[in-house]
Amino acid sequence: MIDAADYGKALFELAMETGAAERVFEELALVCRALRENPAYVTLLDTPAVNTEEKLCLIRKAFGNVEPILLNFLSILCEKRSVYQLPACAGAYNKQYDEARNILRATAITARPMSGKQELALKEKLRRLTGKTVILEKQTDAGLIGGITLRYGGVQLDDSIRSRLDKLQRSLSQTIV
Repeated sequence: MIDAADYGKALFELAMETGAAERVFEELALVCRALRENPAYVTLLDTPAVNTEEKLCLIRKAFGNVEPILLNFLSILCEKRSVYQLPACAGAYNKQYDEARNILRATAITARPMSGKQELALKEKLRRLTGKTVILEKQTDAGLIGGITLRYGGVQLDDSIRSRLDKLQRSLSQTIV
């Protein structure tokens, strides 16, 4: 079994050395999506029932047009029967990529879609708070009723009406009359 965090970090360092970090970042996302949409292909690439040379040939046919560093990386994962770990490796790569480019990825969950003005204000506030370029993913969840839940860098801030009501309910249920 491989250490996906170490492998992803090593891929990033190699991509940086060769000036291919941006291209590998983009192609890695495409490869991950293709494999997520075809889980039987991952099983085929990780099975000991098919010899390694045949599996490497399949990888070259399917992904032969990607950056050579990425193709070699996929081949290594295949040889180690660890293609199933590619998403975790990609996560580690993406983390290194974001750190190197001073990027903060955040998710804002609101009851209704945010307006453009609200989105810009939130991104600006996060940029001032963290000093990083903010890439904001927006989601809606009517169950929040109102307010916002914000996730970024391992932090979750929940200022939704639903969480306020839940806190109030817990407080009232603990009250002795």
